[in-house]
Amino acid sequence: MQIKNGHLVTLSYRLYIDSPAGELVEETLDDEPYSFIYGDGQQLEAFEKHLSGLKAGDRFSFGLTADEAFGQIDDDAVADIPKSAFAHEGKVDESLFKMHRVLPMKDENGTEYRGIIIGIDEEFITMDFNHPLAGEDVWFDGEIVSVKAVN
Repeated sequence: MQIKNGHLVTLSYRLYIDSPAGELVEETLDDEPYSFIYGDGQQLEAFEKHLSGLKAGDRFSFGLTADEAFGQIDDDAVADIPKSAFAHEGKVDESLFKMHRVLPMKDENGTEYRGIIIGIDEEFITMDFNHPLAGEDVWFDGEIVSVKAVN
C-alpha cells in the first residue's frame, strides 16, 4: 500500500543537521518506530511530500532547507520574562532557573510553548522560544516500516 492522505505511516529514521555526514540529532529505535497520520497537518509539509507514494520497505534519504523544515531563527521569539511570572503561592523557586533548561509555558489563550533558558539575572530570565533546529538545514534518512489505511 502506498502512502497517501489518511494512512497511518510507521517509519524509522535518523535526523541529521545538514547532511548524513552532519551531527545526528534524533533517531528512532528499531523497537520504537515513529507513527503518524499522513496528511493531517501535524508533520512538516516538505517532509510528507518526500514520503508521498512510498510503501513499506522503501528507504528514503532527503534534505530540507531551514525554510522547509523548522524555519529561520526569529529574534522576536527571544523574551525576557520576570522571575515573578513563575511564582507559586507567592514564592519563586530559584532552582527552576538553570541555563539551557527547557521550560513549558502557556500564554493567556492556553497555547503551550517550550522555551529554553539562555540567560539569567536577578530579576529576569531570558528564554528562546525558537524551535531547537531553527536556522538549520536538516537531513532525514530512514525506512518505511508500514502503511495502513485507518478507516
